[in-house]
Amino acid sequence: MNNLAVAVMNFANETNVGGLVRTANAAALKEVVIVGRKKWNKGAATGAHSKIKVVKMRTSEEFVDYCRKRSYNIVSVEIGEDSNNIFEYKYPENTMLVIGNEGTGVPKKILDNSVSRVYIPQYGGVECLNASIAGSIAIYDWVRKNNSCFELNTIERKFDTR
Repeated sequence: MNNLAVAVMNFANETNVGGLVRTANAAALKEVVIVGRKKWNKGAATGAHSKIKVVKMRTSEEFVDYCRKRSYNIVSVEIGEDSNNIFEYKYPENTMLVIGNEGTGVPKKILDNSVSRVYIPQYGGVECLNASIAGSIAIYDWVRKNNSCFELNTIERKFDTR
């Protein structure tokens, strides 16, 4: 299991939550925290939700308290003047990646309690990515930089050889 967790903040699109849970499981994260959402699309997770710890909570305050008690270093994926380019960023120990709402981003309470903020550079004509895509990029950026993918067993894949 990787020493990384991810939190989704008030996602409006329940398929994005399921997609990110699936990515978190694929990358062997220790947990996914869902803040503010009662329901989400478990079908998009394709069963991954039964193979990874999923914690739900209602508020940003509850989330900050949860992170403090577990000594998480909150790193928010957020576009902003004080954000660091994710591809040049060195993650702290015990990172909790935070992915904000598709429209409003990461709540101020969370940003104020983040050890840092990172952004994913955009080279085309749009300024931001889909929330589950951005979260997936951030997760695998952490995995690559921490070489944790080499320590874990990969799942054997069967390919159609037609």
